[in-house]
Amino acid sequence: MNTQKFENPTHYRGGCCCASKSSTAANTRRSVDSDSDIPLQRLQVQGATCGGCVRSIEQALCSVSGVSDACMDLATGVASVVGMVESNALIEALDRAGFPSTQIN
Repeated sequence: MNTQKFENPTHYRGGCCCASKSSTAANTRRSVDSDSDIPLQRLQVQGATCGGCVRSIEQALCSVSGVSDACMDLATGVASVVGMVESNALIEALDRAGFPSTQIN
């Protein structure tokens, strides 16, 4: 039985094996400029449970031609994508990565 006590709760690694303080949406979010002339698309993504999932989703989205930036909010399950790209290409990339998604208006 693990009896280790954590004085600082940010050092506790609970949930998924790769969950940590850095896996929260606030810490993994990159800046996405919604004031630019480049379109912003939002997707509701299913199945993300940890920081590793967030990284996989962001990498899958950034691998799509035309994407300038992508960030995933783990708390809400919403991915934001900046770039000149069709939403179907984003949805297909996420499906291949194992994360079903739908476009949000």
